[in-house]
Amino acid sequence: MPDPVRMKRIAAFFQQELSRIVSRELKDPLFENKVISFPEVKVSKDLSVAHVKVSVFGESSDISAIVEALNEAEHVIRHEIMQVSDFRRTPQFIFHEDHSIEYAAQIDSILDNLEIPPEEPGTSE
Repeated sequence: MPDPVRMKRIAAFFQQELSRIVSRELKDPLFENKVISFPEVKVSKDLSVAHVKVSVFGESSDISAIVEALNEAEHVIRHEIMQVSDFRRTPQFIFHEDHSIEYAAQIDSILDNLEIPPEEPGTSE
C-alpha cells in the first residue's frame, strides 16, 4: 500500500504543474483572462489515473468548455509533466468540473441579503 504522505506530495506536485502548464504552456483562447485552479487531485494508488477538479475564476467562465478543452489537451499536459518529473509512470489526467466556488458565492449572497432584525435591549440570553 502506498504511503499516504507520498500520495499527497504527488497530488500537490501535479496541482502545481497543472497550474504552470495551463497558465504558461497551453495557448487556448478559452483560458485567456481566467484563473484556472485545481483544488483537488486524486491519484490512483498505481499512478495510472489522476482525477482533477477544475475551478475557474474570470469573465464569463464557461467551466464546461474549459474542462472539455483540458480533457482534449490531456496528452499535451501529460507530456509536459513527463518532462519535469522522474516518475516511472505519469497518470492519465481526467478533468472534472468543480462548482464549489459558485456555491460558496451563492451562499454568501444569500447571507448578505438576509434581513435579521436588530436585537432588542435587555433580551440577551
